[in-house]
This record gives sequence, structure tokens and C-alpha cells, in this order.
Amino acid sequence: MPYREIARQLGVSEGMIRKRVQRLLNSSFIRIRAVGDPLKLGVPVLAAIQLVVRPGKANEVAETLAALDNVRYVAVGIGSTNVMIESLHRDVESLHTFLTEVIGGMPSVQSAQLFQAVRIVKSVWDWPIPTTEQELGHGTFDKGR
Repeated sequence: MPYREIARQLGVSEGMIRKRVQRLLNSSFIRIRAVGDPLKLGVPVLAAIQLVVRPGKANEVAETLAALDNVRYVAVGIGSTNVMIESLHRDVESLHTFLTEVIGGMPSVQSAQLFQAVRIVKSVWDWPIPTTEQELGHGTFDKGR
């Protein structure tokens, strides 16, 4: 949304909006990026992979995987698996190579469970921003919007 429109809706000057956005950018609270949809851009194989990693090695494995271009999501957690990633591949052979050579070549990875998506039902790269106290307090995000 243009700064002018934000300023109009909030009843403040456009300059104030520009300064506040710049402060948020400078403090790393927000980032503004164009995000392409890799599935529409010709990368048809999406895999979610849950890893069981040796104790004390989850952060190291996560950082290594996060540095790879085809890995788009990495999380460290607790539970039956302790690292989860999403990766993109040009074909199933590429996915197989990734699993056997990259994941399989990491000595700290004890096991991996693969979920390969065959049809994306929803892939959202933006979300509504709550603007009222009611939306903030009652979970706009819980309503399936």
C-alpha cells in the first residue's frame, strides 16, 4: 500500500509514515522483499523433511541446511524430530540426490522422514495485518482468513 494511502487511513502525514517505516527497516523489525512462487517458476518438487539429529547437533545441522539455496525453510524444535526443513527440487531425481548425498552425508543426522507434496492446496506468502483491538485480541489468524 502506498505511504500516502496509509497516512490517509491513519490521519497522519505521509512523511511520518515514511520515517516510521524507515525506522522499522533500520531496526530489522520488518523487511520488504519481492517473493516469487517457486512452484509457478518451474521448481515443481516440494519436500518437507523431518530429521532426527544427534543431541547437541541440531543447531549445527540446521545452520548447514539453511545455507543451501534449495532449502527454503529450516526450524529447530523439540519432539520426535528436532529439525524440519522444506526444500525445492527440479525433479524427483534431484530430491533423491539431496536425500542420499546431502542429508545422508551428514553424520549427525540419525534419520529422516520425507513428505513430498504432490498438490499444493494453499501456499500463502502474505497475511492480513490486524488493525483493531478486536482483531488483535481475538485472533484474526485463527479464523482461517
